[in-house]
Amino acid sequence: MAEELEDGWEKRESRKEPGVFYYVHPETGKTQREAPLRNKRRKVAPWPTLPGQAPPKLSSVGVGGLFDDLPEAVVETADAKKPESIPEVKKHLASVKCLHLLKKHAGSRRPSSWREKVITRSLEEATYQLKELRKTIAAKQNAKEIQSEFERLARRESDCSSAAKGGSLGKFGRGKMQPAFETAAFALDVNELSSVVTTDSGLHIILRIE
Repeated sequence: MAEELEDGWEKRESRKEPGVFYYVHPETGKTQREAPLRNKRRKVAPWPTLPGQAPPKLSSVGVGGLFDDLPEAVVETADAKKPESIPEVKKHLASVKCLHLLKKHAGSRRPSSWREKVITRSLEEATYQLKELRKTIAAKQNAKEIQSEFERLARRESDCSSAAKGGSLGKFGRGKMQPAFETAAFALDVNELSSVVTTDSGLHIILRIE
């Protein structure tokens, strides 16, 4: 039976450990090893009885019964609470290696690129286009395919000069990128794809590869 994950979660295969899977929520950046399955309703165990004995009837009406003075029992089937995952403590990273795909818009710091001399698309249009590209990349089955598709689309669609290298920014340390970009990049796990990141340059999606 296929796993029915909670909304927003995606299943990924570890690049370092083929055959080992983990789960990521692109919008929040949260990752975990345990599958975030949809909650199932609890089943209430039947009343314990002896062989041949019928279960007692609970009633709030009547005299002389053991449970006559108690209110009627009401069984509520609430969703079972999901076990709390213990967040992994990440080591302090000095540098990361990432690919990125940039979509500029009319409000970007420099609305021009190798693809278009004057970029006139709106922020909304750029957001929609980048989200569609992200869906295409995230639909791939494993880390190798995701990276390959990212590089292919970056060469064709990115408004950054890094498009010529498949969106590769190489390895960079802290303080080298715009704050929002740096925060998003250093928060990613290896082979994790970011959600849309906004900077003065435009809108980005980032794939950390080291």
